[in-house]
Amino acid sequence: MAQVVERYFQAIHHGDTAGLDAVFHPSATLIGWDEGELRHVTLERWFRFVESIPSPASQGAECDGKILAIDVTGTAAMVKVSETYRTFHYVDYLSLVKVDDGWRIVGKCYHQTALGGSIA
Repeated sequence: MAQVVERYFQAIHHGDTAGLDAVFHPSATLIGWDEGELRHVTLERWFRFVESIPSPASQGAECDGKILAIDVTGTAAMVKVSETYRTFHYVDYLSLVKVDDGWRIVGKCYHQTALGGSIA
């Protein structure tokens, strides 16, 4: 499961939506506070956004994704991660489920803080 999360870090860092598609379940949801607004975003819409902007890797940024905590019960898991993306720091709670072809992310709930801001 940690390998799936590491693949997520690399895919988002490189703006690789095919890589993101490989780690997210097709019915996954994303929800969180984004620039002061609570947003619920579909995978399709998020992938379009990721494709529309320069990737952090293309801007010379380091991939700083870290796994902070993992909790697994059978075929369900929750992974808390932190990462920097664009000008924001994120703490994500990734819900994963084990399916026939391995672990897939089924939900991403996130908290966003502007770089230099306080994580509350």
